[in-house]
Amino acid sequence: MKKVICLLAVVLSLFVLTACKSGEPLVISESDTFVVVKCQTDKSDLTLSKYMDGLSDVFVIEDGMVVSINGLENASDWSHVWMLYTDDSELSNSAWGTIEYEGKVYGSAVSGAESLIVKNGCVYIWVYQEF
Repeated sequence: MKKVICLLAVVLSLFVLTACKSGEPLVISESDTFVVVKCQTDKSDLTLSKYMDGLSDVFVIEDGMVVSINGLENASDWSHVWMLYTDDSELSNSAWGTIEYEGKVYGSAVSGAESLIVKNGCVYIWVYQEF
């Protein structure tokens, strides 16, 4: 039994390392309303929506806007929507709102997933917020 558990741990570790090396997004669902995307890519002109392309079962994008994450959709009256925050200081604006995650402050993204160019090592956080 211990060998099986060790083998599963090794396979899972290899899968995570392979996904990170190949540029696939590392997505962490902190809750139903808080999703973190840690970007690992060597491409310099990749938008966030293209980076998340392989995750259509998690993110639904329509007309350039994320309308649903993990099945939780933006409200039709816009009272609850998915908002994007990042630690990329060039592409965020703290005057539009901030959130804190793991002791670090993230500013509201200055553009949406369709036009926001991702940077290697940056973190992008989707928060389902009420207005």
